[in-house]
Amino acid sequence: MNTRYTKLTGILLLGALLLTGSPGAEEEGAAGLDKIVTQIEHMFSPVEGYVISLDGDKLILDLKQGQDVKPGDRLKLIRYGEELVHPVTHEKVGRKETDLGEVEVLEVRQDFSVARPATPEIKAQTGDGVRSPFKKLRFLVAAPETVGTRKVDTERLQLNLEKKLNDHPRFEVPVFPLGIWLLENNLDLKGLRNPAHLDKLRQKVQADYILHPQVKSIKGKMVLSYQLYSTVDGSVKQEAQILSEELPVKAERPRPRVRETEGEQETQTSFNRPEEGMLQFAGKQTFSFELVDFDIGDINGDGKKEFVFIDNDRVMIYEYEEGKFKPVSQFKNKSHLNRFLSVDVGDINHNGRDEIFVTNQVGDKLESFILEAAPGKGLRPSMSKVNLYFRIIRSFDRQPTLLVQAPGFNDPFEGPIHVMNFENGHYVKGPALQLPEKYGLNFILYGFNHANLTKEGGKETIILDKDYHLRVYSPSGRIVVKSDEYYGHDPRRFSLGVKEDGFGIVRQGEPVGYRGRLELVSHNGNRYLLIPRNHKLGGSLLPNVALVSNASLSVLQLTREGFVNISETRKQPGYVAAFQVLEDSRTGNASVHMVAVDSGGVTDKTLTTIYSYKWRD
Repeated sequence: MNTRYTKLTGILLLGALLLTGSPGAEEEGAAGLDKIVTQIEHMFSPVEGYVISLDGDKLILDLKQGQDVKPGDRLKLIRYGEELVHPVTHEKVGRKETDLGEVEVLEVRQDFSVARPATPEIKAQTGDGVRSPFKKLRFLVAAPETVGTRKVDTERLQLNLEKKLNDHPRFEVPVFPLGIWLLENNLDLKGLRNPAHLDKLRQKVQADYILHPQVKSIKGKMVLSYQLYSTVDGSVKQEAQILSEELPVKAERPRPRVRETEGEQETQTSFNRPEEGMLQFAGKQTFSFELVDFDIGDINGDGKKEFVFIDNDRVMIYEYEEGKFKPVSQFKNKSHLNRFLSVDVGDINHNGRDEIFVTNQVGDKLESFILEAAPGKGLRPSMSKVNLYFRIIRSFDRQPTLLVQAPGFNDPFEGPIHVMNFENGHYVKGPALQLPEKYGLNFILYGFNHANLTKEGGKETIILDKDYHLRVYSPSGRIVVKSDEYYGHDPRRFSLGVKEDGFGIVRQGEPVGYRGRLELVSHNGNRYLLIPRNHKLGGSLLPNVALVSNASLSVLQLTREGFVNISETRKQPGYVAAFQVLEDSRTGNASVHMVAVDSGGVTDKTLTTIYSYKWRD
């Protein structure tokens, strides 16, 4: 999948920004975070000095002990010229500079330093300047710890701190899941400071320092402290405490008298209130990577369900406990060309452990694979390099059915949808689904379900069509539902087999828009269809332009008269990348988890937020 934008899309986005503005929510604790970044900036401020004397081929510099300079450092040698004066204000703005080369510091003494030119042809003069070369410093921000308080939203605090560092021209925060890496290596931050473990970390990510924040409540005041560790030897380079009046706090529980879904959002854009709000906002959690898809299942057979997330090239296992997602493990395919498209979880081989089915594109072909948790060995591939798309669908009984479909030569999908079974120790492609034959209608296994809705025999076919209308076909092929509303409108595209020229114009094949799950749920005697709804700029005036502004999740109830839209979550920034229903067989309770991916607009920083809701009928 990839997001395809046209010039028209860019014009629409620019027009929307000019007409409506795009004020972001002000970051809580910004002043405290600014102080941290300023302190770090002063610590790594550039070294500047002058050549005060020449001694043969050696230079005497006015840099001395106590300054950030040591033997072996390379400094730029600069010849200063005439002063530069602003023509309007007549203020001095600096001096002309000519780079002469580099000098190497030989020794640092109490009142001066000794250096020599890096190459013999460099001729220095007294009055020349020396300056440390520009270098970007890379920081990993560890998850903040809290002491004496539970109110602070540590995920948002971590993201805000990463953003502040990234906004500085000399600082950079690489995208790296430090928390997951520590779990995989059975380490905490204290153990990480061992040089051997730091060497292992540096083989995974280029980083100079680790920033470890901590929040304490002291006499009712919030104190934000931090330690800055070197990734070379684990030594503490800086530590400080800051009194911070405002830090991001966790969202409060919604008021029970309000029946509409009460998800927190930066800017409220919807005022519609369904008569019966089925989903009660329970919380949210934000991640600094782009989540592509997820599913839920019992992958190790212990009766407890895990969340299986994927990004472009990782399968990540999370637990959901006390309203928070906690990383457990991850699997990464060896190929560096992976682009994971979808993930599905279900016990198809009937061994008591759910398998993980990953649809994976490698270049211009599919190399999908199946993972299974082997006792004591973690996740292991049981089948690989499968040239098929996978998708698991579930009817109201929630039993999984594995569907597969082949890619075409010049088009992403080709041919019928098949059921895949497990027989005699092997996964075997079964018969093709019996679907309505309609001219111009090609079924794909995404945005698709096949179930008995009327209890009268035979299965209805439920789809999101290419224009993102909800359609239902009877077993005989008669269309019985076609929504006026648009659903889906996912900005991502399947483009396998599609050929483009150098200008991005399609010459062969046609991309296919991604379509999210259509989940059928039976709860407390009622039957529902959950369906994603991405709200795009342009509305029905531009049905083929998928520039999503915000997203929600619709709950349709199946009645004797058909589907009735009884609830919709509040709109959230970004697009719905995936959602799932988690049912507790012990209590009968259910929860819904929706993933919204926000590209971050002009900052180009993608954030994933998982919104969790309680089912309350």
